[in-house]
Formats: sequence, structure tokens, C-alpha cells
Amino acid sequence: MKKKTNIILAVILGLQLLVIAPVIAESATGIGSEEISQGQSSLVIDSLHTQEPPCTETMVTTYYSRRFHGRKTASGERYSSDALTCAHRSLPFNTVLKITNPKNGNSVIVKVNDRGPFSKGRQLDVSYAAAKELGMLRAGVLPMEVQILPPDTVDSQKVTVEPSDRLAQR
Repeated sequence: MKKKTNIILAVILGLQLLVIAPVIAESATGIGSEEISQGQSSLVIDSLHTQEPPCTETMVTTYYSRRFHGRKTASGERYSSDALTCAHRSLPFNTVLKITNPKNGNSVIVKVNDRGPFSKGRQLDVSYAAAKELGMLRAGVLPMEVQILPPDTVDSQKVTVEPSDRLAQR
């Protein structure tokens, strides 16, 4: 008897979903389309292009070992320990970041070209050269202040230091 009751309830719920789901989907697709008039659409588009000043977020940062020098990154570039690059789990490749060490005030501008770090509790991996500029070689892992810079404020060619001769030989 209990099995039949469960089957009947499942059929009733399934039928309700078949009837209600298209009504919900239709009402959701129409949201906002009529509320935004032609005159307001330019205001909405302008607000999308207006950017607030970049916010600063604290991220636990570590750096790549020199043994990764010359290996391919997730973006397809070769990792150079002499380049000012970094790895982040979700930021798009070529995102430009300004990283500041709050302990000594040193800053560096890096470009995201890899994915990681994959150690729990860490959010950013910087290249050896960036770690050296930040003064974090001895500590290894430090909280850093990270700011995403708009792409048009920094020339991406200036972000990456020319690879060393060791990389060119590979």
C-alpha cells in the first residue's frame, strides 16, 4: 500500500512540474524586457561601462619553485621564473594584478597566466621574480593585498620580463 502511495505522489508531483514549469519559465524570460524603455537602455549600458575604483582583497600568496622554469602553464605560455606572472584559480588569463606586501610596502604588477594554487588555504601563486620583488622569498607564504587593474591602464608588454637565456634554449 505504501509503495502505491509513493508512486501516486510521484506522478502527481511530476504532472505539477510539467504544468507549472513552462509558466515559471515564461514569466522569468520576460522580466525586465518591458520595464526598460529605449531611453533607459542607454543608461543601463553606460552603467555597465562605468567602473568603480578597483577594490583590494587580501589573498594568501605563495610562489613557484624555480624547478617549474620552462614548463608550460595552463594558458600555454612557458613559465619563466624571471617573468612577473602569477597563477589564480578563476581569474581570466592576462588579468593584470597589483600585489602589495603589507609588511614592507613593496608592490609588483603581474599578469595571470596559470591556474592554481591547489594547496588548501592559498589563493595566489606568484613567479619567483615577483616573490623576490615583494620580499617574500624567506617567508614563502604571506597574506598580500591584491588589486585587479583595468586592462587598459597597463601595457601587457611591460608586465612580462623577457625570459632568460635558459628558457630560450629549450
